[in-house]
Amino acid sequence: MKAVILSAGMGTRLKSEKPKVLHTILGKPMLWYVLQTVKNSGIEDIGVVVGYGAEEVKKALEDETVSFYYQKNPRGGTADAVISSADMWRSYEGYVLVINGDAPLVRSSTLKNMQRYISMVEEYEGVKLSALVLTSFLPDPTDYGRVVKDSEGNVIKIVEEKEASFEEKKINEVNGGVYIFYAPHLLECVFSVKPSNSGELYLTEIFNLMYQKGYKTRTFMAQDPTEILGVNTRWDLAVAENVIRLRILQQWAEKGNTIHQPESVWIEPDVSLEGDVEIHPDVMLIGKTKIGKNCVIGKGSIIENSLIEEGVVIEPYSVIRNSKVLKKARIGPFAHIRDQSTVGEESQIGNFVEVKNSTIEKDVKAKHLAYIGDAYIGSSSNIGAGVVFANFDGKRKHQTRVGSNAFIGSNSLLIAPLKVGDFAFVAGGSVVNKDVPEGYLAISRPALKLLKDKGREKLT
Repeated sequence: MKAVILSAGMGTRLKSEKPKVLHTILGKPMLWYVLQTVKNSGIEDIGVVVGYGAEEVKKALEDETVSFYYQKNPRGGTADAVISSADMWRSYEGYVLVINGDAPLVRSSTLKNMQRYISMVEEYEGVKLSALVLTSFLPDPTDYGRVVKDSEGNVIKIVEEKEASFEEKKINEVNGGVYIFYAPHLLECVFSVKPSNSGELYLTEIFNLMYQKGYKTRTFMAQDPTEILGVNTRWDLAVAENVIRLRILQQWAEKGNTIHQPESVWIEPDVSLEGDVEIHPDVMLIGKTKIGKNCVIGKGSIIENSLIEEGVVIEPYSVIRNSKVLKKARIGPFAHIRDQSTVGEESQIGNFVEVKNSTIEKDVKAKHLAYIGDAYIGSSSNIGAGVVFANFDGKRKHQTRVGSNAFIGSNSLLIAPLKVGDFAFVAGGSVVNKDVPEGYLAISRPALKLLKDKGREKLT
């Protein structure tokens, strides 16, 4: 089977200059979901019809194996879009799936079942279907095309809302915008579609043309009514995003992960959870993030394009981006790990600690109010409260290296480039601008003056 994805429309109701199919859902273009659905249904030969914003759409799919076909008039309608792809299926003797690029809620299992249904009808009824359309029954079918059938269940026609009669508007079986056509019959009929009152060529007109020729066309009921919901407005986009978000959360819950208050949790499609992960409310897992077994992700935390290994605890409101946190480490609350940092096994990065472009080895403790930038910290070292790694001289960034089992006292300032050796001790409040050899004590404090009664004088 071949597939054609219609992605040429302007999407004027979204009130945006961006091509409609490139509006994002959970960080991915809407078109990406449609393409993945088609691929996961087992179809490999896929064409994408582009028009408005064609180069942007092609760039968004530059890593995908698809063919592109250009619709010269994006306002020409869906039949005109299919005609634009005719070179793909003109000589093809099989079936062609046609799906809209703004239909991100269709499931791959539904497309598989539609293909299976066509085969079963041919095998058990001896009937070769010319077309199959995905439909659903909606309590309020307003704005959807109505499916008109004969007494045997064959589709007579599909009528758009604005062209439907009063009686036709009472029909609540609606068109889902997903079709499978027998290619020779599609070729025979599509060039006969006449313009509607608006001047567009509607693909749905093919069903009436096929019916007039005596061809068999049927409907296939969507498993879930949400599958047929297209995206025409910003609110439609929000609804679609919420449906997909909840599907993803349900998938991870069924695979053995706990998600508290799923209505508040955001997990993007490329995220993976290895099992027994506990996710608290308001968490966002973004990009190619991987969460290992038995991790706990605290309330309000954001993790983006990062690896979190087994047994890690992320305390509430921590942010981790483009970094690694190794086994049994503990992060937060209110910690910030970023820019290719690595936090070693069993290390603790605590309240209001920021780690930037740094490597922290095993069992390091930095529990309070520190900035660790462009640094290497050896295993079992301690970074006190208020410590700052001064990595920027105004023009360039420099590295600080702290050895194993070192102690950096509270409110110390380490001015890079700098090396602090193993078992070195930096006394609290020190400003360190020279290397500290292994085992040395570094202390840099101005002399303390005690002036009798001066405190009372200032306070009274």
